[in-house]
Amino acid sequence: MIPRPETNESELRQAAARWTVRRDRGLSAAESIEFELWLAADERHASAMKRSTGAWSLLDRMPEPIAQQTLLGATRRRAFWRRTIAAGSLAAAAAIVIGVLTWPSPASRPAAPVTPASNSDAGPRSLALADGTAVQLNTGSELVEQFTAGERRVLLVRGEAHFRVTKNPARPFFVRAGNVDVCAIGTAFNVHLQSAAVEVLVTEGVVKLNSSSTSAAGVAPAVDAIPPLNPGQRAVVALAPKSPSEAVVVTTVSQAEISRALAWQEPLLRLGGATLAEVAASFERRTGRRVILADPGLAGLRLGGRFRADDVEGFANVLATTLEIDVERAADGALVLRKKTSTSR
Repeated sequence: MIPRPETNESELRQAAARWTVRRDRGLSAAESIEFELWLAADERHASAMKRSTGAWSLLDRMPEPIAQQTLLGATRRRAFWRRTIAAGSLAAAAAIVIGVLTWPSPASRPAAPVTPASNSDAGPRSLALADGTAVQLNTGSELVEQFTAGERRVLLVRGEAHFRVTKNPARPFFVRAGNVDVCAIGTAFNVHLQSAAVEVLVTEGVVKLNSSSTSAAGVAPAVDAIPPLNPGQRAVVALAPKSPSEAVVVTTVSQAEISRALAWQEPLLRLGGATLAEVAASFERRTGRRVILADPGLAGLRLGGRFRADDVEGFANVLATTLEIDVERAADGALVLRKKTSTSR
């Protein structure tokens, strides 16, 4: 059922705040459908959600101690906001934003200990480095912060991370992945350490790729020779190339390709006509759980709508109930999908 249209700006803000909070804790399959219907009911809803989620996302950039203090203060004042659930949500969000705008500058905060940050949970994890750089860490990923007085260096041990770097020309920012150093002063980019290559995608600003001290002889000249990468450019650096000409491949990608490459950061999978094979790969990438298409004919099946990125079981159940697909659960936890036969109907 589509909720009644909001009659004024205040109601619209409150509705967007409620959806922001609900999406943050995760939507069920039924709620995902309700949210899609709400978005489609009024063209103002998408803009309201963009404003609401923009404020809410600042929470991810706040250091943990500051977040705890801010939330404690908001809790003490909760009686003021007790009139509606939405108002309470907006109060917390407002308190978080105020905390973000007033926390101490990076120079006045003590350096964070050099400890690894890993993410084995089902879904991306947000964290802030000691300099305020915002990082989105994909499932199954790990990085180590190695900051010094002269430079900011991060080691991507495994997996994938997106960095939104705090500008500080006096202390350059490096991400080392495999045999590649990604250098940026203040920009946004994605680094994916794969089994055979390192993929770097620039979304804002400019980055420069350098070879690390451990690079193979054929890799170093190829990496060091490429010009800086601009927004919309992707470089794939082979970890063990057969020849220098195969060491680095730089391409320009479309906005749609960038959106697909970074879709793992979002709480919902935007299917948008993706094939079942592509959706299965996205679930495996986000959750580590395999979705096996036992019938090759299923691979090209195109799907629409949105779905929670960590709810592979719920997605499989929807396929089983709405399409002619059987779902089996393998001993290792993998989901095996195949077309229903006449005997299984």
